[in-house]
Amino acid sequence: MAWLARAVSSRERAAALLIVLAFVVLLTGLSVAYLSRTTADRQVANSSFNQSTVDQLAQSAMDNIIGDLRQEIVDGSASPAPTVTPNGFSVTIYTPTSAAYMVPQRNVNLTGVYNLIRRSVRSDPIPSPPARPSRASAVNSTTDVSANGRYITSTRWNGHYLIPKGDVNTSDPSPTPTFNAVTPDWVFVTAAGATPSPAPADVIGRYAYAIYDEGGLLDANLVGLPSPTPGAVTIASPSPSRTAYPSRKGTVAFADLTALRLTPGGSTPNPTTVSEIVGWRNYATATVPTNATFPNLAPAPSPFVTYFLNNSRDFLTVDPTLNSKGRTDQTFSTRSQLIQLVLSIGASANLLQYLGTFSRELNSPTWHSATNPISQRFQLDKISLLKPTPPSSTQAADIQTYFGLRWSTANNRWQYIGTQGSSLLSAIPTPAPNGSPRPDFFQILNYAYSSPSPTPAIPKILGLGAAIIDQYDADDVITAIEYGPAATPQPVAWGMEDASGTPMGSGSPSPTPWPPPPPPAGYVVLQRPFQNVGELGYAYNPITGNTLDFRTAGSEAALLDFFTYNTSDNTATYHFPYPLRAGAVNINTRNSAVIAALLTGALPIWPPPGTGVPSSSATPAATLIANATSTQPAGYDGGQPVGRQDLARLAAAVGTTIGSTQEPQETVTRALSDTTQTRTWGLLIDVIAQSGKYAPGETDLRKFNVTGEQHYWVHVAIDRFTGWVIDKQIEVVNE
Repeated sequence: MAWLARAVSSRERAAALLIVLAFVVLLTGLSVAYLSRTTADRQVANSSFNQSTVDQLAQSAMDNIIGDLRQEIVDGSASPAPTVTPNGFSVTIYTPTSAAYMVPQRNVNLTGVYNLIRRSVRSDPIPSPPARPSRASAVNSTTDVSANGRYITSTRWNGHYLIPKGDVNTSDPSPTPTFNAVTPDWVFVTAAGATPSPAPADVIGRYAYAIYDEGGLLDANLVGLPSPTPGAVTIASPSPSRTAYPSRKGTVAFADLTALRLTPGGSTPNPTTVSEIVGWRNYATATVPTNATFPNLAPAPSPFVTYFLNNSRDFLTVDPTLNSKGRTDQTFSTRSQLIQLVLSIGASANLLQYLGTFSRELNSPTWHSATNPISQRFQLDKISLLKPTPPSSTQAADIQTYFGLRWSTANNRWQYIGTQGSSLLSAIPTPAPNGSPRPDFFQILNYAYSSPSPTPAIPKILGLGAAIIDQYDADDVITAIEYGPAATPQPVAWGMEDASGTPMGSGSPSPTPWPPPPPPAGYVVLQRPFQNVGELGYAYNPITGNTLDFRTAGSEAALLDFFTYNTSDNTATYHFPYPLRAGAVNINTRNSAVIAALLTGALPIWPPPGTGVPSSSATPAATLIANATSTQPAGYDGGQPVGRQDLARLAAAVGTTIGSTQEPQETVTRALSDTTQTRTWGLLIDVIAQSGKYAPGETDLRKFNVTGEQHYWVHVAIDRFTGWVIDKQIEVVNE
């Protein structure tokens, strides 16, 4: 049966057309979506590839820069470099051949820009050797714009605020206009490495950098005083209990930031602003009230002083102490965090040119003898073991280990037998090679004092040590130390108390000499634990017949480098043969305001309360110190490393700026002895890396096409005498 054809209505034809059009639209959308997704994926892949490339380039740049700095140490040192083995570690010692090589060489000396050491620059004028030229091209990062319009402004180069600002009334990082003339040049990288004049077709990327002296700044994780300024605080631990005075310093935490100059007119930080920083940072240990609101946190002065004078801390980590709300202290783990906080509380951005967030030092004396060095500083609080009473068996073992002394029950005084002996000694033994066993207190005194001078006789060294002990202990008993050979009467070395002092021990016949020598006129006896190594200068020195001289360059000042207030021993944690700690400022800083902050408020005369050094005296004194280290960097003198001994030379450079007699003039060594160092290069490397390429046939190196960029601040600490990178932190700069 045949079917009859049915007529199709116009309505049905329209519906069919709409369905077809809908499918066309759907297919078109799917196609567009597919193409869009593949384009986006390609962009992401390209972006990821470019980011990976620029990260590798930046890492290579960091390695090159740090490697050049370490090679600079080697090339500026005596050859062959000797090797010693302290505490089981093999250590090569790089002794500089010139005082100028104690510090990184500079290729920038811009007036008023004290933190900037060098930059990547064409035809690098840096002294070579020992330094390595930067390999930079004649293309500048600021003035030579790339083919696709990229350049680095001077404001971006000063994102860290380490260069003084041009307009001190704004918070942006725009630098002083003089910096515009020294912005870094690009270093081009090829498959064969960095080269100043590459063929454009061979270039795979470029980087530029500037290096700043962060080790010469005040570590914001430690410095700053609560407001009002803390006074005397009684500290129960470590034993013995003591009354501590921030004005006697001993830690950079007591630096007076109000001495820092923020404007050409001389304005200084508000003490309340500084206190707000301290309250945020030491929220738990400074017992900030838990109901206080940021930034008005009101840290308590007494626990603040107690915390920072705890000599068992290395200040490398945040204290885990919890307050009642379960909160701990906080740290500036990056410079970006410091900048954010300073600006958020309304503090002047100019404060940032004096503050760092990364400071490291190996708490070890500078090498005094290349073949038989003292590897660790002697901790002053070990003197608390020595009392004019018979010690317990445990104490007796420690006393022999640290002092080489034994208690004489027959005569009630000390006998010098050495760390390994049992008989009276008639000479101070030479320290054992490679530091095992560790030298005792008197061996260190003899070692430090006798080079390059002739070795003093044993009663002189024992007498000096006894006088130091009498300065430290709270009693008025004159310390007596017998030495060999055994005789009648027995020879004794005497310490020094004030005129009312009572001789230690008894016996018949009387020892020789008898009676003990009287103190010199005006002799000051502290009769308390030392708060800094410079306070050793109060001790009577029987070798010279005067107190130790820490205000003129000489062998006596060597003691400053062989003793320490800090007790922390973290060698097992950080795998170094010497303790690592934070806080100490490199005294070779050109930033004299930093030194002024360390000196301001220091008490020049004992006993307190007295008046601390005003900033009006500290500022010119700091300028004289910075001028002296600029001419001859501290830490090396007369053909040998001298470490903190050089502080006496700097005190001499200050002259009568702080005082006209010995005690106030030695304020310099007391305030700086435990707050500064000479052996670590603490640097911030500001590096910007760019990946990219040139157009085919391009010959102009300025016409680089940038495809990726990364900006880093690399904080690094390099030990000048071993060449070790003792710590490093890489901070990504988000702009």
